[in-house]
Amino acid sequence: MLKTVKKPYQKWLLPLEFLTFIGYLILEKMKFYSLGFLLLVLVASSCNDALKGTPALSTIEQLTLGNQRFLNNQSIHPHQNKAAVLANEKAQHPFAVVITCSDSRVSPEIVFDQGIGNLFVARVAGNIEDDNILGSMEYAVQVKGTKLLVVLGHSNCGAVQGAIDNVNLGHLTQLTNQIKVAFSHHRTYPLPEHLSDETGRLNVLFTIDHIISSSKIIRDLVNQKKIKIVGTFYDLHTGKVELLQS
Repeated sequence: MLKTVKKPYQKWLLPLEFLTFIGYLILEKMKFYSLGFLLLVLVASSCNDALKGTPALSTIEQLTLGNQRFLNNQSIHPHQNKAAVLANEKAQHPFAVVITCSDSRVSPEIVFDQGIGNLFVARVAGNIEDDNILGSMEYAVQVKGTKLLVVLGHSNCGAVQGAIDNVNLGHLTQLTNQIKVAFSHHRTYPLPEHLSDETGRLNVLFTIDHIISSSKIIRDLVNQKKIKIVGTFYDLHTGKVELLQS
């Protein structure tokens, strides 16, 4: 009976077949992952194109949506943590300047639901402008590249009521005198109480006029449409911020 004699290379046949099979599986896996990667790239590219086609929220829309979240009790308190502190440690790039009253009931970061580094805020009773306020605003728009200027008045403003009541109180007198241009001088004192909010709204618009007429830097940027300046009015009763038409 003849014996089957294995040739020397035959003992490697099984391992070679096994390795070939493993190699085949690896190649198939690589094809699968390559296809998956290609699909991922295509999806990412499509999303990127879609994002390019969708304009970012304007600065005023960011404030409007923030106030809506505040009204709905859905504030997200953005950039109000240690990470935001560190991110703004070396530099700030606020997207809006807000000139508002010193009144403790009016806090721009809260009513607009914004955080650290978002708003460049200057506060003074009656939300009026002076050389110091103008200098602060010019710094924000010229140096920091801020694109939106907001004058934020509010209802039941003590400074406005002081102007209506013709108060005389130290340095407050010159402040209220600046507000008096917002109401008719033909009325006799004391003026009706209902004029307070009406005067407050007009005071915001007069402040905007004074800012533009007093600052060549701001006036030029507004005329070049590089920045925008808007008037707003905060209702202490509802919490809503109203956009005023100039």
